[in-house]
Amino acid sequence: MSSNALQKPLSNKSNPVVQSNRHTISYGTSEIAFNLTYSDRETLEIAVYPDQSVWVTAPNDASLNDIGDKVRKRARWIIKQKRYFGRFEQTKEKFEYISGETHRYLGRQYRLKVIQIDASEEETVKLKGQFLRIRTKSKENTRHTKYLLNCWYRDHAAYKFNERFELCLKNLQKYNIPRPELKLYNMEKRWGSYTSSGKVLLNPELVKHPTYCIDYVIVHELCHTKHPHHDKKFYRLLNKVLPDWQKRKHKLERFS
Repeated sequence: MSSNALQKPLSNKSNPVVQSNRHTISYGTSEIAFNLTYSDRETLEIAVYPDQSVWVTAPNDASLNDIGDKVRKRARWIIKQKRYFGRFEQTKEKFEYISGETHRYLGRQYRLKVIQIDASEEETVKLKGQFLRIRTKSKENTRHTKYLLNCWYRDHAAYKFNERFELCLKNLQKYNIPRPELKLYNMEKRWGSYTSSGKVLLNPELVKHPTYCIDYVIVHELCHTKHPHHDKKFYRLLNKVLPDWQKRKHKLERFS
């Protein structure tokens, strides 16, 4: 990404090289460290993540000197992004998967209630009122409780994402957006991705966030079917189809 970093940044990169190298450039009295990867692409892309790490994805034939020059040209924006993310407390929630914990679904908070059942009964996870009720045969096995809850999240993500995907696609019909395949895919640092094979990938964790944030990620990726890179044409289309995308992006970052 060039200027669209999210908690789990959206990306159209499909096959980046896995290995990365650490590099540093000087900018005034500051130094900017960045992780460098190469992929089969035509333009260089810079992403700043909420942990303030900087990642650069460059074309396979790009020289280190050219990469350094381009990162230096974007140094002011990189520093601005790092300061922006530095305002938020970046602590990862640590769950024990016991009764009383708060977990989110579609942006709302629910209390966990773990209930011990007999071996002959069926294990279930249900949303009831302000509670996520988990009926399990092994209440003390928090690992199993986590597994049950994650399965519930994934099932609901599949249903909700398909529902919102169809609605977003319908709303974009007049822009001749082709229908890509939708798939759930676990990603460490991205909410969504559009691959070179024509698939929209969505992170199941996104289902914990508000519907308007889910729609933003879906529309963002659908725009990539027309414009693969984060260039002027891409943002022109995104601004046209979702004028308040920046507000939604900010909400997603805050919820994250």
